[in-house]
Amino acid sequence: MNFSSLEIFCAVASEQSVTRAARHSARVQSNVAMRVKQLEEELEVQLFYEVESGRG
Repeated sequence: MNFSSLEIFCAVASEQSVTRAARHSARVQSNVAMRVKQLEEELEVQLFYEVESGRG
């Protein structure tokens, strides 16, 4: 775990969206999702639960 991973975690938690967190932190969405997944694997816990946005 490093500071960047924690920064990404906080951004996703704050924005309640990987997409918005990526946009806000000027990162690529797939990289943000990958870092969250790596952090979950490292900590052996699911940090976020996916919910449908009601779009579509």
